[in-house]
Amino acid sequence: MQNPFRGGGPVDIAMDWLAVVVSTMLLIKGIELARHGASLWWPVIAGAIVVLSLHRLYRRRRDSRQSECEHG
Repeated sequence: MQNPFRGGGPVDIAMDWLAVVVSTMLLIKGIELARHGASLWWPVIAGAIVVLSLHRLYRRRRDSRQSECEHG
C-alpha cells in the first residue's frame, strides 16, 4: 500500500486544492473588510496568496504532463 502523504499523493494534491479554497475565502473576507473601512492591504495580500496557490496547481499539472511525455 502506498503512502497517501508522499509527495504527489492524494493528500498532497488535496492540500493544494484546499489552499486555493482557503485563500479565495480569505480574499472574499478581505474585500468585505476593506468595504467596511479596514486596510486595503487585506484584499491585496489575499489576492497574492490566491495567485500563488493557483501557480502551485499549474506547476503540479505542468510537471505531471512533462513526466508523462518523458515516460510514455
